[in-house]
Amino acid sequence: MRIGLFTDAYLPDINGVVSSVATLKEALEKKGHTVYVVSNHKGTNIVMEDHVLRLGGLELKKFYGYKMSSPIQIGAEKYIRDMNLDVIHVQTEAGVGIFARQMARQLHIPLVYTYHTMYEDYTHYVNPLDIETIEKMGRKAVQSLSRMLGNGAQAVIAPSEKTKQALIQYGVTTPIYIVPTGLDLSLFEKDKLDQERIEHLREEIGLRKEEHVVVFVGRIAKEKSIDMPIRAIAKSSDPHLHLVIVGGGTDEDYYKEIAAQCNVEDRVHFLGKKPKEQIAYYYAAFDCFVSASLTETQGMTYLEALATGLPIFGRRDEVLSELLEEGQTGYYFDDEEELLRKWETYFSLSDQEKQEMQVQCVEKTKPYSTSMFASKALAVYEQAIDSYHRAFTVEKVKMVDDFVKLTLKRDSDEEPVTLRLPVDDYFDLKIALRTELDAYIVEDYLAMQNYYKAYSILKKKVFQKDHTVYQIKKTAMRKLDLSQEEAESIVEEFEKRHWIDDRQYALDKVQVWSTYGYGKKKIASKLKEAGVAQSYIEEACAQVEQEDELNAAMKSAQRIMATIREQSDRLKRQTIIQKLISKGYSVDVAKQAGDSIELDGDEKEALYLSLKKAKRMYASLEEPKRTNKIRIYCLRKGFSVMQIDEVLESESK
Repeated sequence: MRIGLFTDAYLPDINGVVSSVATLKEALEKKGHTVYVVSNHKGTNIVMEDHVLRLGGLELKKFYGYKMSSPIQIGAEKYIRDMNLDVIHVQTEAGVGIFARQMARQLHIPLVYTYHTMYEDYTHYVNPLDIETIEKMGRKAVQSLSRMLGNGAQAVIAPSEKTKQALIQYGVTTPIYIVPTGLDLSLFEKDKLDQERIEHLREEIGLRKEEHVVVFVGRIAKEKSIDMPIRAIAKSSDPHLHLVIVGGGTDEDYYKEIAAQCNVEDRVHFLGKKPKEQIAYYYAAFDCFVSASLTETQGMTYLEALATGLPIFGRRDEVLSELLEEGQTGYYFDDEEELLRKWETYFSLSDQEKQEMQVQCVEKTKPYSTSMFASKALAVYEQAIDSYHRAFTVEKVKMVDDFVKLTLKRDSDEEPVTLRLPVDDYFDLKIALRTELDAYIVEDYLAMQNYYKAYSILKKKVFQKDHTVYQIKKTAMRKLDLSQEEAESIVEEFEKRHWIDDRQYALDKVQVWSTYGYGKKKIASKLKEAGVAQSYIEEACAQVEQEDELNAAMKSAQRIMATIREQSDRLKRQTIIQKLISKGYSVDVAKQAGDSIELDGDEKEALYLSLKKAKRMYASLEEPKRTNKIRIYCLRKGFSVMQIDEVLESESK
């Protein structure tokens, strides 16, 4: 395979990205692949040497001497064409990174992107006054850029689970693969290092063999939180406890000032930046490693320390989950006091216990070999190439409500594929006519078609009639065949847009149902049946005043009375009260309304109507059975025996 690694920083510069690129290049070449590195150098000319293409660039002294190149490199395009690359693997986001993406599009080469840096943790560089508004804007910009860059590749490599989860939260939908940077473990094998040189390093600093020495290796920057171990040293009562800081950076004076303020200048030693080939000695010469940084995407210095047998002390962070086992390969801490306690625990161990920990530390690094690193990267390349060559072309675009309907085609002899995707996704992915969409993107959206269809149907429902959360979930799962998770996702979106609101639903329905003649109990029952929370039901029902409910009950009683005929006044009142209770009014309210209503008509006339109807019903019966049936019918209508017999006797005369 012919592979192009594009990076804005490369040897002889030293940082995590450079180490990763250099290690990957060497490991891939050992497996027989042809690897080109495209980077930059200080100057205006283009230089090609040993498969390393260096573009012209400017040195940024304020940023550790890194170089910045223009993304427009017309003179370099021929070099890239001649490389005949199978895949482009971009490692950075600036000039060379942008150039890599241009070449991938122009030459139709699949693109893989490694997200090395958690840029959200570096916004203080553009916000030195720590202004909250700028901080929020900076983080939002980082998230938006990360999403765009991630979704512009065929595959994304994350060095750790922590980084992968961050990218998912940013909205990256491209397949993300966890590929930790490999380490040439042989460079850090303590037994292969010059033992005299190791001892000499301690002597150079003035440290005796019995001193307890903790080392930090890395860039000296505020996001590394080196002040925490410095302050822990200051709080220690152990005069033999020392901290050695190896590395350079713009904030070195800042940390030196902290050491001076804490009066530990004699126990905190700044050794400056060291050549890469000497770094292993600066681990091996000391007793353990510490880092209080929470901004690492993988933390190569942790791996390097473990490879030399040094236990690591690190702040609790997901990036350490696969490396640090409490009491076996190191110790976790959250603050200076806990760090100091853990140091005291470690330095109180016997020599044998420390040696056992050293063995476990080295063992922990074995899965991070350079060979494994290259194998995992190659697997990602193959996926990206396969996905790229199975891409679809956008033939038609049509807006449909909140979605965009795309008609896609892959080969001329294949049937077109139609799918919907959200409008926001359409613009985020920068889709237009003739845009090519990778197979994995199309497959993901095809799997979502039922969800999008259900979304549209449910949206129409909530626009036509008020619904509760429960009702939408029920419809989504039982009638539209969505999973519980999918149904909850739609509900969450509808709630966010204020299309459904159970509290407002309850308040509105109380007012409407009250005018329909329903009492509080009936209303509460109907709201409960609709899935409204009890707290909302109680709040809504509390809005109905006692006087309002009595007035509504009396109006309902009037309507009920108009439907009752051929009954005695007593039975009419009983019927009205019972029907009011069935409508959800309390017994007291129903009785007040029933008792206070004025009954219309003549009770004697009602009895005559009942007798007339009964006589028709039982006309075929013989006496005296017929008269008994008529009397029982009228009794059921609430008339007394005396009233019935009086009318019957008067009719028989």
